[in-house]
Amino acid sequence: MLDRDKYIPLYIQLKEELKNNIKEGVWEVDTQIPTEKLLMEEYEVGRATVREALSMLVNEGYLYKKQGIGTFVARKLPSLGFEPLISLTYSLNVRGISSSSTVMEKSEIMPDKHMLARLKWKKQRKCLFINRIRYAENIPIAIEHSYFSGDFEQYIEQLDITGSFAHMILKELKITINKVEQTIIPRVPDAREQELLKIDENTTVLNLERWIYGNENDEPIYYLKFVIPENIYSMKY
Repeated sequence: MLDRDKYIPLYIQLKEELKNNIKEGVWEVDTQIPTEKLLMEEYEVGRATVREALSMLVNEGYLYKKQGIGTFVARKLPSLGFEPLISLTYSLNVRGISSSSTVMEKSEIMPDKHMLARLKWKKQRKCLFINRIRYAENIPIAIEHSYFSGDFEQYIEQLDITGSFAHMILKELKITINKVEQTIIPRVPDAREQELLKIDENTTVLNLERWIYGNENDEPIYYLKFVIPENIYSMKY
């Protein structure tokens, strides 16, 4: 139980108590935890203390929220993988925000010299291009341009390309990531980006580029160009 004589704040103590319930299997993965009211009664603390403890566990990836339903266990152990670092879907879901995607274009292309440089490929070869709009609670929040090495086209064709590409790469294709490179540059959105994201010229966007190297390849197997509002996590959904 919580010790009110300790110098450690109650919400920190409560967070650790709840984390132990998860790690020790008292609450199984994907099961719903007790409501805020029940936790308040069990630990004899206020709602603010419970909410702060739960919020910290959500941010750490131990819990996730389902809008209008409750809070659920996401995992028992700290995540050491790449998915929390490179997945927008994961980042939104642990905050209790539902995500979805609309595929705007899917085509096989042969990159020109300029595109070849962006892909960081030494030689020209076919490339699978997928352009998507990403949504959080049905609000457009990102424009995504994905370029996959043609070596993976036959596998990607069999998978759901409206879901998380990070999850697809790691879990479905079982690719071992050995390096990730990334740049992020804030800038003013162009007219098309304003239209797709339903923002104006006063909203700064982040231009993110990411190169993923996997299966011991010395060239990226996946290149991502991502345009996303700078204030994404302060937006109201």
